[in-house]
Amino acid sequence: MEEDSQRDLFAPIVNSDALMGPFLLTARLFTTGIFVFYVVNQIMRTHEPNALLYMAIAVQLVGVVLVALGYQTRFAALVLAVCIVISLLFRVNAGITIGFEVTMLKDLAIAAGFLFMFAYGPGPLSIDAHRIPSESGSTEHSSFRSFFPPILRSNLVMGPLLLVARVVSTFVFFVYGTHKFVNTPGAQAYMVAHNAHVPTGLIYLAIITQFVFPILVLLGYKTRYGVLALAGFCLIATSLFHTQFGIHSEVEQFVLDFAIAGGFLFMFAYGPGPLSVDMWLRRAKPAEKTSSAIQKGDISLAG
Repeated sequence: MEEDSQRDLFAPIVNSDALMGPFLLTARLFTTGIFVFYVVNQIMRTHEPNALLYMAIAVQLVGVVLVALGYQTRFAALVLAVCIVISLLFRVNAGITIGFEVTMLKDLAIAAGFLFMFAYGPGPLSIDAHRIPSESGSTEHSSFRSFFPPILRSNLVMGPLLLVARVVSTFVFFVYGTHKFVNTPGAQAYMVAHNAHVPTGLIYLAIITQFVFPILVLLGYKTRYGVLALAGFCLIATSLFHTQFGIHSEVEQFVLDFAIAGGFLFMFAYGPGPLSVDMWLRRAKPAEKTSSAIQKGDISLAG
């Protein structure tokens, strides 16, 4: 787990098992909801025996159960992230494009969230947490415990991996924010069509949110503020505009947005990763303190 001892507003929250346990249990349930939706949808649409499809359903179900329980969580998080990527590649190869542009970016953002779940682990309220603690203070234990720790401790691996995850998770906001900015009247008409009670002037707040906070997350600066804002945006926006549960696509958008929010909650828990402004500033502070102490004579250069 990334260092969380930094003196910021969120340090007491992040370091509290009593708070982070329910927080990350909720996040795990959010992220797996989309797979439950897809599996149910696949089962209902399957009319002919298909071994490959049945295997895909089984893998997704196993991954969902493992993540929900917090058992073998890092392995399960990677499996579900890979399932998302394979599903997207399959749809492209099969020429299935109906609604693809709408869901692709959100699916990729969810996969990015699973990478942060891989980095952090399941959280205190999990089966993994009640097994032998790992060296990092996180709580995952499994037959993979000898395989994952070297990866998790390597900045050369985790830095680029989590940077890519931050890029992928924020790209969807830039796309939708740009669409709202370029076609504000059309976006306001969409708001009225889906919930006439919401003031259309809020579209400007949405545009600002979808540009400012993704930039913070992308840079890895004040990351926890950024991800909480984006998670809140996902939950509020989908609760206001995607609640026509009698329409299949509306249900899909609802669970997609909740899953994205769940991934951001794991980014909140872990932090941005090694390749980020936050980590650069954190490393710079001890050096500044040492330099200041030397100048004041508090530290002898002669030993």
